[in-house]
Amino acid sequence: MSLNRRPPIHHAVRRIQVLLTLALILLGTQGCEQPPLVERLRAKGILRVATVAGPLSCYLGEKGPAGLEYDLVTRFARHLKLKPRIVVYPTRNAAIAALHRGEVEMAAGFIIPVPIDEPPHYLSSALVQTTASFAHFMGYKRFNPENMDKVPVTVPKGSYAEKLLEQTPVSLKKLENVAEETLLSQIDQGIHHYTLTNRAQLKAHRSILPRLVPGTRLEQPLGIRWLFARFYDKSLLNQANDFLRDQAGNGYLEELQSKYIDSLPKRNYVTRRDFWKHIEDRLPRYLDLFRQAGEKTGIDWRLLAAIGYQESHWKAKAKSPTGVRGIMMLTLDTARQQGIDSRLDPAQSILGGARHLLWVAKRIPERIQGDDRLWFTLASYNIGYGHLEDARILTERHGKNPDKWEDVKRHLPLLSKKKYYSTLKNGKARGGEPVAYVENIRYYYRLLVHWDNTRRGLDCTSPFQPRLARKN
Repeated sequence: MSLNRRPPIHHAVRRIQVLLTLALILLGTQGCEQPPLVERLRAKGILRVATVAGPLSCYLGEKGPAGLEYDLVTRFARHLKLKPRIVVYPTRNAAIAALHRGEVEMAAGFIIPVPIDEPPHYLSSALVQTTASFAHFMGYKRFNPENMDKVPVTVPKGSYAEKLLEQTPVSLKKLENVAEETLLSQIDQGIHHYTLTNRAQLKAHRSILPRLVPGTRLEQPLGIRWLFARFYDKSLLNQANDFLRDQAGNGYLEELQSKYIDSLPKRNYVTRRDFWKHIEDRLPRYLDLFRQAGEKTGIDWRLLAAIGYQESHWKAKAKSPTGVRGIMMLTLDTARQQGIDSRLDPAQSILGGARHLLWVAKRIPERIQGDDRLWFTLASYNIGYGHLEDARILTERHGKNPDKWEDVKRHLPLLSKKKYYSTLKNGKARGGEPVAYVENIRYYYRLLVHWDNTRRGLDCTSPFQPRLARKN
């Protein structure tokens, strides 16, 4: 027979003492609070940020990593004396999941409807205010709200677009694991016909997606915001909101919105359509030649290709009434100077044009650097150094900066007016032409960079090759 005997009383007392000791340890641990998140990040020196690839958030541009979110996050990290580590995820849902797993401290580039329901994460104040808008493939009619239940609208599953439309009669087609930017590209290709996006995204995509057409607007206000995990304290969130308020006050947010949304170059549909068509049916013939010329001269081959498109639309036999010929439209004197035997030989023409560009760049004053140096070089390539210098003299006479392209390009057209050219060394010139020339090349260059990086799967975290590897 077995007996259920109670343990001796001293054993029970001992167990109680152990439990009390553990409780006191736990209480003591709770009293020792961790330092705020911002202080812990400063000890590590890194701010990890999740985002997605796109023209508004993060991409590899002609000058390196770029994007409204990229620029702002980088500035915020430096404000905190931290190094930004940007991690690009395939979708916003994947970025949020990384945030909730603690793999990053914040997520950037999220469109949040207003008013805001209680989200599972902290939200910053809005970086950009925008509104919802339908968009469609150019070959289809504008979305008609009266036929909501008859036309399928494709949206990313779990997106703000789905939330806005789920209580409406709209027929929804929800895509798993697709970012909004990817869906817009698919609309442009005609894979899907309609979607709901926002005006900021549409403006940012308008040059790179020629068949994406803005549709009916909704009055639903949206805000682009940063996200923070709730299991952290609010120190990083508070720093972010203070920072965003300061950037709004000093005009930097407005500057970014202008750069990435409102002031992108505009071209009509035919120009955009023809360019993308020629990328497919003409550029492949000369792609290796542009690359080889780029390797020999240190110039980004995509810049050379943009110049070639502006000059001849990539036509090797091109000829103008003034006698310039070939894919780079070289004069006879330039061809001789660069050792070109045949201007109609694409390889010779492209390499000759690249070498001539380097020769022109050497004449630009050394103090002019960065973008301004490149734009001045292109303008001089088009109109000649003497006329460019005349325009810089005019710019200085009018109290503007002769070393800034944005100032000089406003004075170049004055070279066609006797009131001005009669006072200058090199006389009359069609000064409006180099302005259009430079702006067109900037536009084509941007599109070529986007096309090349997209097909190679590059984003803002990829290594960057400078466009002018050699110092002029």
